[in-house]
Amino acid sequence: MASEDEAEIRKLFLESEVLYQNLRTEILYCLQKAFSAPQSIKIHSITARVKTIDSFLEKVTRKSYTSPFEQAEDLVGARVVCLFIADLSGIKDMLRNTFDVISEEDKVNEGEASSFGYMSHHFICRLSSAHSGPRYDAIKEIKFEIQVRTILMDAWANISHYLAYKSEESIPADLVRDFHALSGLLYVADRQFQNLNRDAVHSAIQAEQDIINSREVLSSAINTDTVAALFRRQYPDRDRASEKLIAEFISELSLIDLNDLRDLARILQENHGSVLKYEKKFPPANSSRYGDVGLARNALAIHSPKYEKAKYPKVKVRHAEFRGHSNS
Repeated sequence: MASEDEAEIRKLFLESEVLYQNLRTEILYCLQKAFSAPQSIKIHSITARVKTIDSFLEKVTRKSYTSPFEQAEDLVGARVVCLFIADLSGIKDMLRNTFDVISEEDKVNEGEASSFGYMSHHFICRLSSAHSGPRYDAIKEIKFEIQVRTILMDAWANISHYLAYKSEESIPADLVRDFHALSGLLYVADRQFQNLNRDAVHSAIQAEQDIINSREVLSSAINTDTVAALFRRQYPDRDRASEKLIAEFISELSLIDLNDLRDLARILQENHGSVLKYEKKFPPANSSRYGDVGLARNALAIHSPKYEKAKYPKVKVRHAEFRGHSNS
């Protein structure tokens, strides 16, 4: 590329950079909004960037572009990194509902099995017709790229990029086998994480069915699935705790050497009346009533002075006041 051509491209790029930054901001906002809805796909990260002028000029030269601003479709780019392979399909649908998808390339399912490099879904998009009005007039026709990957795909892409091997031909011959092996290991790991997630979902459903539908809670191990199911049985009308909060509650059970679900169920049931009386006198600060894990913690505090002292050292008199109350 002649120096005068480079100077002209640099000048045009800098003149339009504010538009690219505005588009980047809009893309990021749309993606974050789309994936923030309840029950949405769990996303690890969403990022967006405007290509640097030096990176743009390098690509123009490498690709021999004759009309660089029309031919380059990734001057503005975004990346969505999800947890599991199965999420990729749902993300594809979300992108189609959010933007005008011009083209897409599936390097996960349609790429060659032996191909070097990272796998991902690439989408070339424009803002949709919903983005109308003066605010969008200058940016609505600019194409941009969105890449969608799992965490492991993203890890492979970043590491291989750092190592600067752009193609299989560029890898030293004695490293080719190792690169293929590592790529295969990450691919298998991605599949296994997906299987693990599927099995975890099945385990939670099965635990809820077994515990809620049984006449009594049988002796079984305490874990996030069984405790969540027990809470649904004991406190069906209360807000459900997150998995993180349930995990914290389970860690607290070691304070009183409690490790059997049947024993936990008995304690919750025997102290339920006392817990409701406690709640009436001492409602939570940020709500009119406790969620399921709040009720369970108060039940343990009423049942066990040891738990009460460790968990609520400043309010132990309150719980002790309700110890021994009727469960009616």
